[in-house]
Parts: sequence; C-alpha cells; structure tokens
Amino acid sequence: MLEKMAVSSRTVNYSGTFVYNHAGQTETSRIAHFVNPAGGVLERLETLDGPAREVIRTNDQVVCYLPLTKTVLIDPRGSRQFPVRLEKIQDLSQHYRIAKEGVDRVAGVDCQWVSLQPRDKLRYARRFCADPKTGLPLRSRTMNEKNEVVESFSFSTLEIGGKFNRDLVRSRYASQSKGWRIERSELTAADSGDSGWVVGQQPPGFTKLMELRRSMPGKPGTTTSHLVFSDGLAAISVFIEPQTQAKSDKKPALRHHGAVHVYTRVVSGHSVTVLGETPAETVMQLARSIEPRASVAQAR
Repeated sequence: MLEKMAVSSRTVNYSGTFVYNHAGQTETSRIAHFVNPAGGVLERLETLDGPAREVIRTNDQVVCYLPLTKTVLIDPRGSRQFPVRLEKIQDLSQHYRIAKEGVDRVAGVDCQWVSLQPRDKLRYARRFCADPKTGLPLRSRTMNEKNEVVESFSFSTLEIGGKFNRDLVRSRYASQSKGWRIERSELTAADSGDSGWVVGQQPPGFTKLMELRRSMPGKPGTTTSHLVFSDGLAAISVFIEPQTQAKSDKKPALRHHGAVHVYTRVVSGHSVTVLGETPAETVMQLARSIEPRASVAQAR
C-alpha cells in the first residue's frame, strides 16, 4: 500500500475538493491533477476561502498567482508532492511501526487505513486512508506525542481517473497577470550539490535529498543555501543566508505552525532557519549541528 501511495502522484489522474486543517485553521481547496503517458504532470490547485491563491504545476516548475497583491511567484524546482511524498519505502520500518488498519469511505470512495507509529520522539505519528486500487491518499492525520491531531487533510469530493481535461488545469489568472510583479526563485551555478555547509549530527534516519544555492524572491542579490533532509516520510528544509549586521546578535528562536516547527539561529554570520513537519527537538538538533565546511576543516 505504501508503494502504491508513493507512485500515485506520478501515475493517477484525479480532481476534487479537499479540506486542510492546521494550527486551528481550516482551508478548502480545489485540485485537478493529470499525468500524461510520458510521465509529465499538469496540476492546478485553487484555494476556495480566504485570499485567492492559484498554483499551477507543470512537471518541476510551480507558478503561484496571488491576485490580492498582484504577484506571481515562480519556482523552477517545486518538488513537493500532494498529498504526501514518500521516499525510501524499504527503510521506513526502521523508524516507524507500520500497520494496516480498518477500512473506511472518503468522498464516496472506499479506502484502507495505514498507520505509521514512530519508534522515537523525533517523528510524528501518521495515518493515511488510501484508495486500495490506485494508492491515492484520500485522508490523512498527523499526531503529536500526546496523540493530538496537529494536521489533517481529507477529500470532500473526488473523481479518480478520467481523460485529460485542459480546462481543469488552465490558469484563470495567467492572462490578466501580465502587469503583475514577478518574483522568481533562480537556481545558481552552484546547484550541483555543494552549499559549503555540513551537518555534523543528522537526526537518526534522516538523509540529505537535495543541496543547492538559489536566489530567493524579494531578496535580490542574496544567495540562499537550501538543503532538504527526509526519513522517507517527514521532510526538513534548511535555509542559510548571510546575516545583516543589525541582526547579528539575534537570539535563537523556536516557533510552530500546526505540524511544522521552525528554529532559527545565527551561525558564523549567517542566519540558519530549519523547518520541518517534525517535533521541535528534531529541527533544533539539526540546526545546532550545522556549520560551514571551512570551520569544520579548520577545527580538525
């Protein structure tokens, strides 16, 4: 079932409406997702309440339209897979107790519950109810150490399968956004895997998936190092950028939003921000062990 879930976002056509709950807030969105025979992905996601937001995904490029501020955000490597990204399925059992549970129905579709209970305090418990035929997750819950739900998602309407429908993935804002501000995240020539930073003590089970440098929207002339770690289910992102003199004495800070914890500290004149869908201890452990490679070599 986990193997099916891992490939469903790359193989299954679907469209529908889902509800996402986090940090005491509820957000309803509409999504349409199509995969062509060559493996290319076209996806459109639109929020239905609060400020309008539309996300158009074409393979690895993600374009986000924000009508309220008349802004277009472009990311050439939008790697997040909805509604879940699974990696290294064979290694998950080292850090989670995996069990098949009961059956259920979501949006009129039968689904199978699968639970992943962490073997340590560095991960959240996760439960997924997935379509047995396609593996598409129809409902998910993320629980903390007190077994409280800190994040959940569920389809309320859903159609699985069907032929490609251009109208469902066509942007409603592209034609009217010609005069909008464009903020583009550009990868630099150093995106080959060496950011110049190393992690001395990675949380057990977490391995590096990506390492690059990029320019960030709204920060012209500033290059940010970006590293991503994962245990196969939970992901942690690290952002490192030069610190301004005015904020060089900033104290470490921890905050959270739903299931996501964010920890920021200053290291060697750089601001290091670590965020992940993990307990606080996990992001703090990673943030405290990251150093410039040059400093590590000098110490040795």
